[in-house]
Amino acid sequence: MEHSATATTESTTLQLADVRAALRTWPGFGAICQATVDIPPGHVFLAGGALRSLALHHALHTKDLDFFVSAAHSGPMLAKLAASGELTHGPFGSPRWRPADSTTYIDVMVIEHFDNGVEHCHDITSVLRQFDFTANAIAMDLQSGQVFDPVAGLADCRQRMLRAVRLDYPDEPFVPGAALTRLDVLWMRLVHYAHKLGFAIEPVTLAWLLAHQHRQRQTDAFAQLFFPLAPQAVAAMLAQQAAAEAP
Repeated sequence: MEHSATATTESTTLQLADVRAALRTWPGFGAICQATVDIPPGHVFLAGGALRSLALHHALHTKDLDFFVSAAHSGPMLAKLAASGELTHGPFGSPRWRPADSTTYIDVMVIEHFDNGVEHCHDITSVLRQFDFTANAIAMDLQSGQVFDPVAGLADCRQRMLRAVRLDYPDEPFVPGAALTRLDVLWMRLVHYAHKLGFAIEPVTLAWLLAHQHRQRQTDAFAQLFFPLAPQAVAAMLAQQAAAEAP
């Protein structure tokens, strides 16, 4: 899929001071600061749903945060986090840290190890080009404040549009041995978040979702690993199709 935007340092709705102020309300923020304080600019980023929420001017009530860190700095960061909470692994195999006595968590993904089956990642931009939908594919360097928006996610937030970043992921297990494939996971997430956020689904993305409705057969398997897909989310997708086809 084609997108016009590239990584940018232009003024956006996301500012480092605002992001840090929002994060201060999140359990474990102090430990995250200590774990990242010595990491230089260009090596640790916040990405995904937290930035999407702030771009939409929503309060930061998310139960999880997504951090990306370069391989050279991942070891020390994880060691510091492990000293002040519980370090396990999430469904994709990446480290997951929970602050003490909290149900919230952060996923720490190593940039060079991030792989959705289409290209090797070497920087945060190449990571974002393998995200699920554009409004999620936004990152901020937590040291410099530089915003990365390579697939126009901020514009789609403003337009309240759900647009897949790409649809050419291989239809293979999302992790070795899993029953769910990468495309199963993508289908569920796109349908879920379009409904949850109240976004219109971009036409190419909608056409792909409708052509792949058979992936609903994996709803239970998806719910066991991630979250339940509400029947209302599928109904909302079908209602958008009906509206588009109405004379």
